[in-house]
Amino acid sequence: MSITLPTNIPTGDRRTYRVVFTASLPPAPVALVLVDRDGDVWRQAGVTAEGEPHMVCDSPQAPEDAGEGPSYPWTPSAIVVWFGPVRTLGGAA
Repeated sequence: MSITLPTNIPTGDRRTYRVVFTASLPPAPVALVLVDRDGDVWRQAGVTAEGEPHMVCDSPQAPEDAGEGPSYPWTPSAIVVWFGPVRTLGGAA
């Protein structure tokens, strides 16, 4: 037996296995992004205790709308009431 030519390496199982998926994968969750009437972009930053999307506006156009720290837990329905109409970033909501 030579150290440069080992003979005790296992060859392994070389059979071909066919893999069949019987169920489709669930759709991947996509974060909601809304644009209000002023052009401010709202992105989903989680969910509220009730399970609704929690939305935040990182950079509002009006400087007085910018706050510090955690803010009111905006939901899509509250955004529509205060800043509507809204649309999704890709088109109509």
